[in-house]
Amino acid sequence: MIIPPDQPHDRTITISQTSHSWISGQLARVWGNELFGEFEPIEPICYAAEQHDIGFLDWENQPTLNMETGLPYAFDELPESLHLDIWRTGIYQLRPVCSYASLIVSLHFYGLCERFHRQPNDSHRSKASQFLKEQRAYQQKARETLSHDPLFARAIAPEVLAYHRDLIAVWDLFSLELCRGRSREFKLPEVRLPNGKQVDLRLRQRSESEKLWEVGPWPFAVESITTLCEGRVLQRRFTDQKQMREALRNAHRTTIQFRLVPAASPT
Repeated sequence: MIIPPDQPHDRTITISQTSHSWISGQLARVWGNELFGEFEPIEPICYAAEQHDIGFLDWENQPTLNMETGLPYAFDELPESLHLDIWRTGIYQLRPVCSYASLIVSLHFYGLCERFHRQPNDSHRSKASQFLKEQRAYQQKARETLSHDPLFARAIAPEVLAYHRDLIAVWDLFSLELCRGRSREFKLPEVRLPNGKQVDLRLRQRSESEKLWEVGPWPFAVESITTLCEGRVLQRRFTDQKQMREALRNAHRTTIQFRLVPAASPT
């Protein structure tokens, strides 16, 4: 659940993780140009971007109430064990649909676990260490399975997998920062290019009312892009979890759009 800050109590827009990941998929489908190159196989990677947070769906249908805010817990407020279980669920839900998407999402969450959950003094029995061990074994098995499919022969090479994993991370953070609405300007650092070089991607909100953002350098194959997702509007804060869940189920929907255009060239 994503809940942008500083919203009025009588109109609080909540955005599900699966709705945010839908935007990631929209970005993926138009990503690439002379500078940012292309990626393949296109469909499995775009599917991974679009569905990487599918594991949150069950929890977000019955979210837990944060008594301090009177709203559902945001995704980054969840306890570690629940967060890891949700990631695990999503990875294995994707497996029977698209093995390569499941593999890329596993690599993506592996990196997030190392960054945000694993501590230097963790024992091998910690929840984070167990998750990492489990995913290493799963990734190895997935690569072995995919090695027999000519479509993925090149895509499972370590350097290619790492590039695709990094693309998912970029699209994830890109969409996340737009949906969070915490700042009118932000940077996606060290975005990898196909040639191994890196660039910082900078975004600046040109118009708040129009949800218009400038992006530079421009990473897309089209002249502009308008992404969309849905939010649910809560009209008050809560002290009772059952009432909050019922209100969320019956909440009015709203369409959320972000229009992206190339940043003006420096003079």
